[in-house]
Amino acid sequence: MTTTNYKSVVDDIKKKLRNWDYSKAKERAKTGETASREDLINDFLSILGFKRENDDLRYEYSITVKEKKRKADIVIVDGKAKSPLVIIECKRSDEMLTVKHLDQLILYLAALPESKMGILTNGLDYQFYLKDNQGSNTTPFISFNIESLDDLTLQKLAVFHRNNFNFNELKAMADEFYFVEKFENALADELATPSTDVLKSLFRRMDGKRFDEKTALRMRELFNSFSLQAAVDKLRESESRNSKLGIVTTQEELKAYSVIRTILATSGKLKAGEIDRISYRDFKGHFSIIVDDSQNKSICTLVLAGKKSIRIGAQNRELEEPIEISLAQFKKEIIESTMEYLRK
Repeated sequence: MTTTNYKSVVDDIKKKLRNWDYSKAKERAKTGETASREDLINDFLSILGFKRENDDLRYEYSITVKEKKRKADIVIVDGKAKSPLVIIECKRSDEMLTVKHLDQLILYLAALPESKMGILTNGLDYQFYLKDNQGSNTTPFISFNIESLDDLTLQKLAVFHRNNFNFNELKAMADEFYFVEKFENALADELATPSTDVLKSLFRRMDGKRFDEKTALRMRELFNSFSLQAAVDKLRESESRNSKLGIVTTQEELKAYSVIRTILATSGKLKAGEIDRISYRDFKGHFSIIVDDSQNKSICTLVLAGKKSIRIGAQNRELEEPIEISLAQFKKEIIESTMEYLRK
């Protein structure tokens, strides 16, 4: 089923959205939950390749939850096995999605061990949730309003499209999202209540001589929005100076770096602390992921302007959009290259 031809799928989705009489469907959907499902959700699933005639969908799917029979609104079934893969909880289009609705979806996912993902939608707003070994995540890794779909979201939906559907690829996308989310949450928590280790590290950068409780208290008082904004301004100034030298680290390059770190951090191959030895170096025309800040220990080299590619050792391979999915296809090679330099 997988073609990984994301660009053509994105173009196909855009074309079908343009031809869809969405305004009429939205008007009909106002009459209730069933109408929202029939006139909005089914049509959108069809645009993503999931149709009744393909035998992809099951309606009012029977689930036993705490010894009670319940009905999941829509279930996308998996290939020949026809086992439940994605559970879709539908609400009426004029109803705001709530935590209560999410709790219901999570109950259904838990009751069907074979299920991998859940979607909560009212036909206008869509929230995609990944199910993992610890249960279901409570933050959607894809979320959008159908009236404001951007290109990045369309690229993600191209991975979900029936012609490309591959759960491992979707999981890689979700894992990257949750890794970044956890990083940002951890960073925000650290900035709100800085640990002693962070204070000591900063004090060393200040050329401090003796770190004590008085120093720690004084530094904690400096952790506020004003000093943090001043630090951000200095960081932007530094980036601006680099750009004048002709080197600009783009968001896409940073995203690729984050994806590769996630691949390595979740591989189970690295020992404690070894992920901190991974960094990057930006050059005109290419971007290298390296070990020990040494260009002689290059895990891989990326070209992300124009025709995108990745070079690992002597192998140069083309990259497709979205980058996080394309990079995941080279997981084995990235890990092997990294381990070679980490163990030297």
